[in-house]
Amino acid sequence: MSLIAKLRDDHERLRKRLADWDDLLVELESGVGTFAALRLRDEANWVHSEVLPHLEAEEAVIFPALSGRVSDALPTLQRFSNDHAQLRDLIGQLSELAWKRQLGAATNAQAQELLKTFHWRLLDHLAREDGALPPLLMQTLNADKDAELMRRWHEKIACAQPPVPDPQSPTITLTDLNGSIHARFDELLLRHLEALTALDLDAAKSWWRKFADALMAHARAEDNVALPIYERIGNFPKGGHPSLFDAEHKGIERMLRSLGQRLDNLSPNAPSLRRRIVVNLDRYMLFHHLIEHHTLREQNIFYPILDEHADADAKEQIYSALQAAMPSGFVG
Repeated sequence: MSLIAKLRDDHERLRKRLADWDDLLVELESGVGTFAALRLRDEANWVHSEVLPHLEAEEAVIFPALSGRVSDALPTLQRFSNDHAQLRDLIGQLSELAWKRQLGAATNAQAQELLKTFHWRLLDHLAREDGALPPLLMQTLNADKDAELMRRWHEKIACAQPPVPDPQSPTITLTDLNGSIHARFDELLLRHLEALTALDLDAAKSWWRKFADALMAHARAEDNVALPIYERIGNFPKGGHPSLFDAEHKGIERMLRSLGQRLDNLSPNAPSLRRRIVVNLDRYMLFHHLIEHHTLREQNIFYPILDEHADADAKEQIYSALQAAMPSGFVG
């Protein structure tokens, strides 16, 4: 692959990921997304691990190659360098805001505004680079130079990637693992609600079973393995007593049963089906708030304490239990 083709492919890959932000922006605007804060953190991590290294590779490889060989390229390269500085600043803001939003110190509206700003600036920058960089590269690249720049590009990107984790040990913290699992719960619940509001009861019930079964399996793994280890650590902060997590699990189970029974009672032939679904939506909102508060309590208190104070064997037990409770391919 030539450097020009690589540049275009990478730009297209970034555009495809940015297109997935539409759903996140809707969740942030409406407040319906149960774990928008967790997904916001994931997207901020992606920007830092994928977009930032791409910008740095351009600065280290493409810009110097063009500035030394194409004299009239300097003004264009300066504009792109200025773009990079602005994007780098926004990346820092996004990382900080994602963390604050997870702690409840930033609002959905602030997150939505920053995401929109970064989304627009990056797309605009990529479009202008696509129009300028390939023609400039064509003026200066022969086969040998292209091969040299491709080698340097790969070296730069490789240096920016995190080391390959040991496959014999957990690759992420318990807090990150729990966040990934709960983000999947959010997706399953949204799939259920999409089918339900489309009056597709068969699909709605199927998604509900997947959601409810996975959620309760996860809660049982926490009750049986993680909570006893947490209790032995002691010295709990305000809002972090083990009885609170136990009570929230029981409350979630009660609401799961109640919503499941209401779903079973819906008939596809009922003339008032749409009205009955609409009337029940407020119960889903109550359920959403319960799970959201429980998840944030876990992410900010329960699992960080386990990550910091549990020994390696205990953390391995919890990690294995959480993984074993999930269906194959559930996390990710």
